[in-house]
Amino acid sequence: MKDPETDRIVSGNSEISGTVQVTEKQEGDTLMKDISLKEIMITHPVTANQEDPLSKVEEKFRIRGIRHVPIVDHENRVVGMFTRNDLARCLAPRRTEDGFAYDKGAMDEFSLKYVMAADPTTLGPEDLLSRAVEIMARNKYGCLPIVKEGNVLAGIVTQVDIMKLLLRELRT
Repeated sequence: MKDPETDRIVSGNSEISGTVQVTEKQEGDTLMKDISLKEIMITHPVTANQEDPLSKVEEKFRIRGIRHVPIVDHENRVVGMFTRNDLARCLAPRRTEDGFAYDKGAMDEFSLKYVMAADPTTLGPEDLLSRAVEIMARNKYGCLPIVKEGNVLAGIVTQVDIMKLLLRELRT
Protein backbone atom coordinates (compact mmCIF):
# COMPACT_ATOMS: atom_id res chain seq x y z
CA MET A 1 0.00 0.00 0.00
CA LYS A 2 1.30 3.46 -0.81
CA ASP A 3 1.47 6.04 1.99
CA PRO A 4 0.19 9.25 0.33
CA GLU A 5 2.14 11.53 2.70
CA THR A 6 5.59 9.99 2.25
CA ASP A 7 5.25 8.51 -1.25
CA ARG A 8 6.59 5.19 0.12
CA ILE A 9 5.23 1.75 -0.50
CA VAL A 10 4.41 0.10 2.81
CA SER A 11 3.87 -3.62 3.24
CA GLY A 12 3.35 -5.02 6.73
CA ASN A 13 6.29 -4.00 8.91
CA SER A 14 8.60 -3.22 6.01
CA GLU A 15 8.69 -0.36 3.59
CA ILE A 16 10.24 0.15 0.20
CA SER A 17 11.50 3.62 -0.69
CA GLY A 18 11.02 5.05 -4.10
CA THR A 19 8.51 6.62 -6.34
CA VAL A 20 5.95 4.89 -8.44
CA GLN A 21 5.54 6.16 -11.95
CA VAL A 22 2.29 5.34 -13.66
CA THR A 23 2.10 5.90 -17.38
CA GLU A 24 -1.00 6.05 -19.48
CA LYS A 25 -1.68 3.11 -21.72
CA GLN A 26 -0.79 4.05 -25.28
CA GLU A 27 -3.00 3.01 -28.15
CA GLY A 28 -1.98 -0.46 -29.27
CA ASP A 29 -0.31 -1.33 -25.94
CA THR A 30 -1.47 -4.44 -24.13
CA LEU A 31 -1.33 -4.44 -20.37
CA MET A 32 -0.10 -7.68 -18.82
CA LYS A 33 -3.39 -8.09 -16.96
CA ASP A 34 -5.21 -8.10 -20.33
CA ILE A 35 -3.16 -10.97 -21.79
CA SER A 36 -5.10 -14.18 -22.36
CA LEU A 37 -3.61 -17.46 -21.23
CA LYS A 38 -3.55 -18.80 -24.78
CA GLU A 39 -0.82 -16.23 -25.48
CA ILE A 40 1.59 -17.59 -22.87
CA MET A 41 0.55 -21.18 -22.15
CA ILE A 42 2.73 -24.13 -23.03
CA THR A 43 0.83 -26.11 -25.64
CA HIS A 44 1.38 -29.86 -25.85
CA PRO A 45 2.88 -30.21 -22.35
CA VAL A 46 4.37 -33.46 -21.13
CA THR A 47 1.56 -35.50 -19.56
CA ALA A 48 1.07 -38.75 -17.69
CA ASN A 49 -1.81 -41.18 -17.31
CA GLN A 50 -3.16 -42.01 -13.86
CA GLU A 51 -2.21 -45.65 -14.46
CA ASP A 52 1.46 -44.78 -15.12
CA PRO A 53 4.02 -45.96 -12.56
CA LEU A 54 5.74 -43.23 -10.55
CA SER A 55 9.07 -44.25 -12.07
CA LYS A 56 7.79 -43.19 -15.50
CA VAL A 57 6.75 -39.77 -14.15
CA GLU A 58 10.07 -39.31 -12.31
CA GLU A 59 11.89 -40.10 -15.55
CA LYS A 60 9.87 -37.37 -17.33
CA PHE A 61 10.75 -34.87 -14.58
CA ARG A 62 14.44 -35.77 -14.76
CA ILE A 63 14.90 -36.02 -18.53
CA ARG A 64 12.70 -33.08 -19.51
CA GLY A 65 13.73 -30.84 -16.61
CA ILE A 66 10.12 -30.13 -15.66
CA ARG A 67 8.33 -29.87 -12.31
CA HIS A 68 4.63 -30.26 -13.20
CA VAL A 69 2.79 -32.96 -15.10
CA PRO A 70 -0.92 -32.85 -15.88
CA ILE A 71 -2.52 -36.25 -15.45
CA VAL A 72 -4.93 -37.05 -18.26
CA ASP A 73 -7.28 -39.89 -19.15
CA HIS A 74 -7.36 -41.69 -22.51
CA GLU A 75 -9.39 -38.82 -24.03
CA ASN A 76 -6.84 -36.21 -22.89
CA ARG A 77 -9.17 -34.85 -20.18
CA VAL A 78 -7.43 -33.48 -17.10
CA VAL A 79 -8.03 -35.71 -14.08
CA GLY A 80 -5.16 -34.55 -11.87
CA MET A 81 -1.78 -32.87 -11.41
CA PHE A 82 1.45 -34.30 -10.11
CA THR A 83 4.56 -32.31 -9.21
CA ARG A 84 8.15 -32.96 -8.32
CA ASN A 85 7.25 -31.95 -4.74
CA ASP A 86 4.46 -34.55 -4.71
CA LEU A 87 7.03 -37.17 -5.70
CA ALA A 88 9.35 -36.13 -2.85
CA ARG A 89 6.43 -36.41 -0.40
CA CYS A 90 5.78 -39.97 -1.58
CA LEU A 91 9.36 -41.14 -1.47
CA ALA A 92 12.63 -39.50 -0.46
CA PRO A 93 15.49 -39.82 -2.94
CA ARG A 94 18.69 -41.46 -1.82
CA ARG A 95 22.13 -39.92 -2.15
CA THR A 96 24.43 -41.50 -4.72
CA GLU A 97 27.87 -40.65 -6.07
CA ASP A 98 26.14 -38.83 -8.96
CA GLY A 99 23.72 -36.84 -6.78
CA PHE A 100 20.28 -38.05 -5.77
CA ALA A 101 18.23 -40.90 -7.20
CA TYR A 102 14.92 -42.57 -6.50
CA ASP A 103 14.53 -46.32 -6.01
CA LYS A 104 12.55 -47.50 -9.05
CA GLY A 105 11.07 -50.49 -7.25
CA ALA A 106 9.91 -48.36 -4.33
CA MET A 107 8.42 -45.78 -6.69
CA ASP A 108 6.41 -48.40 -8.52
CA GLU A 109 4.73 -49.48 -5.29
CA PHE A 110 2.74 -46.24 -5.51
CA SER A 111 -0.20 -45.80 -7.84
CA LEU A 112 -0.26 -42.36 -9.43
CA LYS A 113 -4.05 -42.17 -9.23
CA TYR A 114 -3.82 -42.31 -5.41
CA VAL A 115 -1.04 -39.75 -4.96
CA MET A 116 -1.91 -37.16 -7.63
CA ALA A 117 -3.90 -34.02 -6.82
CA ALA A 118 -7.28 -35.02 -8.29
CA ASP A 119 -9.62 -32.54 -9.97
CA PRO A 120 -7.17 -29.62 -10.05
CA THR A 121 -8.24 -26.02 -10.54
CA THR A 122 -8.26 -25.26 -14.25
CA LEU A 123 -8.75 -22.23 -16.47
CA GLY A 124 -9.54 -21.81 -20.14
CA PRO A 125 -7.36 -20.39 -22.92
CA GLU A 126 -9.44 -17.21 -23.06
CA ASP A 127 -9.10 -16.51 -19.32
CA LEU A 128 -6.86 -13.60 -18.42
CA LEU A 129 -3.39 -13.76 -16.94
CA SER A 130 -4.59 -11.68 -13.99
CA ARG A 131 -7.04 -14.45 -13.04
CA ALA A 132 -4.31 -17.12 -13.24
CA VAL A 133 -1.93 -15.05 -11.10
CA GLU A 134 -4.67 -14.47 -8.53
CA ILE A 135 -5.43 -18.20 -8.24
CA MET A 136 -1.78 -19.25 -8.22
CA ALA A 137 -0.79 -16.70 -5.58
CA ARG A 138 -3.77 -17.35 -3.32
CA ASN A 139 -3.34 -21.15 -3.42
CA LYS A 140 0.45 -21.27 -3.80
CA TYR A 141 0.19 -23.23 -7.05
CA GLY A 142 3.21 -23.49 -9.31
CA CYS A 143 1.14 -24.42 -12.34
CA LEU A 144 -2.39 -24.37 -13.71
CA PRO A 145 -3.71 -26.70 -16.39
CA ILE A 146 -5.50 -24.87 -19.20
CA VAL A 147 -8.46 -26.78 -20.62
CA LYS A 148 -10.81 -26.57 -23.58
CA GLU A 149 -14.44 -27.60 -23.56
CA GLY A 150 -14.99 -30.99 -21.92
CA ASN A 151 -11.96 -30.50 -19.63
CA VAL A 152 -9.63 -31.48 -22.50
CA LEU A 153 -6.05 -30.34 -21.92
CA ALA A 154 -5.03 -27.34 -24.04
CA GLY A 155 -1.82 -26.45 -22.21
CA ILE A 156 -0.34 -25.35 -18.89
CA VAL A 157 0.81 -22.05 -17.40
CA THR A 158 3.60 -22.17 -14.84
CA GLN A 159 5.15 -19.61 -12.52
CA VAL A 160 8.21 -19.64 -14.75
CA ASP A 161 6.13 -18.76 -17.83
CA ILE A 162 4.68 -15.78 -15.97
CA MET A 163 8.12 -14.68 -14.74
CA LYS A 164 9.51 -14.86 -18.31
CA LEU A 165 6.64 -12.68 -19.51
CA LEU A 166 7.26 -10.21 -16.70
CA LEU A 167 10.97 -10.08 -17.53
CA ARG A 168 10.16 -9.44 -21.20
CA GLU A 169 7.83 -6.59 -20.21
CA LEU A 170 10.40 -5.11 -17.83
CA ARG A 171 13.00 -5.05 -20.58
CA THR A 172 10.80 -3.11 -23.01
